[in-house]
Amino acid sequence: MPLSVVIPVHDDRAGLARCLAALQASAMADVDFVVVDDASSDDPAAVATPMGARILRLADNVGPAAARNHGARHARGDILLFVDADVVVAPGALER
Repeated sequence: MPLSVVIPVHDDRAGLARCLAALQASAMADVDFVVVDDASSDDPAAVATPMGARILRLADNVGPAAARNHGARHARGDILLFVDADVVVAPGALER
């Protein structure tokens, strides 16, 4: 698998839904989407799982940098891309 996209999220289900939708629309085949739930109280897995993303849950809120590192350790792709949950990528961004 060539590409893993690691998305840390903390209490932003709506942002995560927009982020994942844009990423999926921009993606070529075989992208590993890894959502790292940084101890959210709003259950981002309910958004991420139906959209085909893997979810990793942290027990404690450790911040986005540590969440990104956790996701990187579990990524399956040869290339890592980090995108925060409040970012909506432009069409074609992953192809580029």
